[in-house]
Amino acid sequence: MGKDYYNILGIKRTANDHEIKKGYKRMALKYHPDKNDHPQAAERFQEVAAAFEVLSNKEKREVYDKYGEEGLKNGTEQEDYAQPSSDMLPFMCAVGGTVLFAFAAFKTFQYFTKKKDSGRESDSSSE
Repeated sequence: MGKDYYNILGIKRTANDHEIKKGYKRMALKYHPDKNDHPQAAERFQEVAAAFEVLSNKEKREVYDKYGEEGLKNGTEQEDYAQPSSDMLPFMCAVGGTVLFAFAAFKTFQYFTKKKDSGRESDSSSE
């Protein structure tokens, strides 16, 4: 299971931007390697910095809240695929345009190659 960034900063999940900054400053001062001689202080300071980086960015925070730390490592690959991503739009337009062109070409071909009704030909030939 991933790390709990809210716990690392000592804040609640409903914290606003000001509370996140306040929690970061408090923990950064506590675990900064220049102020703390503990052997694991540098490691904890890096965790605090990573937690602040994620929670202070709205997009990263939404991904973290939805998928946890694993969602951040995998990028946003686990997103809902109901809406196309911006990089898929040119591809979808190209495919859609090709399909539309092929359909129009087929209908045009059908129009010009259809056989005339036999009833009409006999009427026009008898006149």
